[in-house]
Amino acid sequence: MNHLLPPRRRRAVLGAFVGASSAALFLVAGAQAHGHAADSHPGKHGHQHGLRILYVSTKGASGQADKSCRTAAYSSVQSAVNDAASGAMIVVCGGTYSEDVVISTPLTLMGHSGATIQGVKTTTFTCDQLGPTGPGHAPCLAAITIRSSHVTVAGFTVKGAIGEGILATGSLQRGSIRDVTIEHNRVAGNDTGGIPPSPTSPYPQCAASGQVPGDCGEGIHLMGVYHSEVVSNFVSHNSGGVLLTDEFGPTHDNLIEKNVVTKNLFDCGVTAPGHNPNALDKDGKRQPNVAGVYGNVIRANVITGNGTQGEGAGVLFANASAGTGSYDNLVQGNFISGNELSGVTMHAHTIAPGAFEDLSGNRVIGNTIGRNNVGSPHVAGDPLDGSVTDPETTGVLVFSASVPVTVTIAHNKIAGDHFGIWLGVAGQVRATLNDNRFRNVNVAANTAS
Repeated sequence: MNHLLPPRRRRAVLGAFVGASSAALFLVAGAQAHGHAADSHPGKHGHQHGLRILYVSTKGASGQADKSCRTAAYSSVQSAVNDAASGAMIVVCGGTYSEDVVISTPLTLMGHSGATIQGVKTTTFTCDQLGPTGPGHAPCLAAITIRSSHVTVAGFTVKGAIGEGILATGSLQRGSIRDVTIEHNRVAGNDTGGIPPSPTSPYPQCAASGQVPGDCGEGIHLMGVYHSEVVSNFVSHNSGGVLLTDEFGPTHDNLIEKNVVTKNLFDCGVTAPGHNPNALDKDGKRQPNVAGVYGNVIRANVITGNGTQGEGAGVLFANASAGTGSYDNLVQGNFISGNELSGVTMHAHTIAPGAFEDLSGNRVIGNTIGRNNVGSPHVAGDPLDGSVTDPETTGVLVFSASVPVTVTIAHNKIAGDHFGIWLGVAGQVRATLNDNRFRNVNVAANTAS
């Protein structure tokens, strides 16, 4: 299929300048050049016509000119977000801001010169959640929660949250959101409410539910999001790295590119599981306007050392139950090594006869895959379902015991594994294997019976 990638909004500006000392000034100059001069507004609270740029500083104070970090009118990020008009830019100056930020308006939130969001334990905001007890509301305990389309978050260190470092989420009433950009952030040491998973956590995603682990949503989470980008972030020491799910609507045609996802010790590097049982209708036909994780591109990332104290692949596609779907996604040009489960794992969980799930059409193309499925003190290899196991180091694994799965695995370099490619079981997996190259691999392609 054609993968409709989201527009690369602000890429030239943010890619060159986020994290540099001149970042905010450059973006301000760009806004001025397009008729949004920083000094074109008289007030400080963001309600005046034409207000486009707001400044946040740890030394900010109401009543200041709000034309630079030195004259910032805001001392908390949330206060600026609350005052921002649609389309505004908020420049967050260097320093640590202990708060959980919730964004419900289209805007750009840009960290300047070491701006850090430190997650906190309480919040007055509530978000739609799907936990063990079903749909409901719970505190918004990600360090940054994005609830609106057309939002960019860039240039921050994000740490210490009970839930995700950065969560972009749809809602029960409005469904999925779109055109979100999360780039050039350092997201580390979040998911503190889920190690180990707690059934009494105030954040429902920290509690395990069936096949869904209590991972608190991992470092960066797209939950009901489409035509969006997660690019050039450093994601480390969360429960897991980047997560794409479809609780509130389909998550599709997103780009996960040029991230370093490493040492997220309890879960996968990049995970794209189908959670919503309405992705397929009663006859097993796809309902892409309702739910499903599909058409996403995972490209040119470094994905290493994930899941080594728990259970996690480099990249995982899986379905949680009947009716779910994770299909037609692309894994391309990544470096994947040292992960606890296989480098790329596709797992169709066993379901009842006559039920449906969809794990077909995923493609693994042109990756460099090292030694994976390295095991841990807790799990020796991949236990899969029932009596089926893969205890050996493995580059790519595709498992289904109850539904047919088609997959393309081509032009990959796989080295240092016992199994280069592991396929099974019961003839359910049909793989197109083209021009994969193997080095120090015992079995290039294994079909389990």
